[in-house]
Amino acid sequence: MADAELAKFNKALEKLCVDCAGDVKKELASCKNSIINRLTKMADDMAKVAVPNSAEADLDKVPALVSAVLKRESSRFASILTLTAAVRIDRPGGKVSVPAAGVSGPMATM
Repeated sequence: MADAELAKFNKALEKLCVDCAGDVKKELASCKNSIINRLTKMADDMAKVAVPNSAEADLDKVPALVSAVLKRESSRFASILTLTAAVRIDRPGGKVSVPAAGVSGPMATM
């Protein structure tokens, strides 16, 4: 009889753990979606920034600068994710484009 009670007890605790982990996974997925949405907003906002005409040579440094800033600013939570964005400057039209933005690190696999 004690074995049946213990098995029932263990099963109840296991179900609670499984349910909790499932809920946390959903919360993390929602969080990741919110982060991707924020990165998309950043990319859209970057496309609206006017490109200066006088800094032609320095424009080549912009993608590396953006990458460095995102890496620096996400360093506090790098064990979870790192923010990334590919930035391009189209010189003929003087336009900023961000063809890709996302996350790398453990959260990227969720």
